[in-house]
Amino acid sequence: MGQFINDRRGDPRYGWPPEDISQATVRPGCLVHVVDLSAGGALVQAARPLRPGARLHFHLVLRRRTFGLVAQVLRCAVWKMDSREGLTYRGALQFQERCEFFREHGSPSGSHLPAAAGTNDSNSGIAYPRNDRADETFDSRSAE
Repeated sequence: MGQFINDRRGDPRYGWPPEDISQATVRPGCLVHVVDLSAGGALVQAARPLRPGARLHFHLVLRRRTFGLVAQVLRCAVWKMDSREGLTYRGALQFQERCEFFREHGSPSGSHLPAAAGTNDSNSGIAYPRNDRADETFDSRSAE
């Protein structure tokens, strides 16, 4: 107790809209579900285990682009046990070469950020209510 947990991530990770991913596989032919991506790697789920230390080919088909990346399996563990679907494994992949496209897509310019409460600048984002009562609705126009 009282120990800090080290974050092993070298890059920020971004969730990817599932409708944008047509298919994701690790060769030879194992379908995977992409949990999140970064410029340096991916977190995936699969129906079979991925051997830590193994080098593999990660093939990702997006709506507008296709990627073929060499990756190394950093870790893999049982993530879920289901009586009908069996075991699901979750594994971390580290790309041999960084793919900056994932970082650029995950942090688009012009993202809406919350503004300080009470601002009336139209470019400052959405003001959040000062109280956290769930039964009240908040209209940003009335916060001026």
